[in-house]
Amino acid sequence: MTKLALVVLDLDGTLYSSRATTLGAVEHAVADLNSRHGLGMQTPGDGQILAGVGCTRVEFAKRVFPALPADYHDEIDGLVWRWERELITAGLGSLFPGAREALDELRRGGFRLAVATNAGRPYMDAVLDHFGVRECFEECRCAGDGAAGDKGDLVRAIVASLGVGASSTVMVGDRRSDIAAAKKAGTRSIGCTWGFGTPDELAGADALVHSFGELPEVVRAWPRSERSQRRATCGGGTE
Repeated sequence: MTKLALVVLDLDGTLYSSRATTLGAVEHAVADLNSRHGLGMQTPGDGQILAGVGCTRVEFAKRVFPALPADYHDEIDGLVWRWERELITAGLGSLFPGAREALDELRRGGFRLAVATNAGRPYMDAVLDHFGVRECFEECRCAGDGAAGDKGDLVRAIVASLGVGASSTVMVGDRRSDIAAAKKAGTRSIGCTWGFGTPDELAGADALVHSFGELPEVVRAWPRSERSQRRATCGGGTE
């Protein structure tokens, strides 16, 4: 098994802790939509909202607002994004603890970094620019870029653009879609337990990490034996 050269990270729930901004944005967006159209829509529960994190924006609207007529999906999407931008700027979101330090350590170790996210480009750009981490990444790709159909296509495009073999690439993420993207693109996968995904969602990952501080060590350790891989998946997680 070849050593890793490229680390592709998911955004929400992996690099960026979006719980506060997502919940707040949905609450404000529902209030705005009700005010505009005289609707009586209730704000979804936290669990329902957070279950949509990691989906494309179209999928998010369908999952979080299943009773909302499709005619309103574009409008609610626009309102959620408007409030996300305001709440990010207001300082409600944050990078996960140790994220910047881990990124810097990986770069010093010669690893190349990229982002692949199902979020839209304005949202991705707002997060990367607000927290000053864009410079860490050679490629940042999101839903809607080119002819990409899903996150697996995004990872494939990043691998091709940077000229790194899929076997030398790892996808790091917190949701089932991240593990599926790695499988589709032919890369390896690391599940991070601090995000929104359940243990079942991460069951297919090649390794797990429970804090950002663990990530550089796990990346450097590839290739490793089956025994050491099992050790890397032990331990308790944090939210």
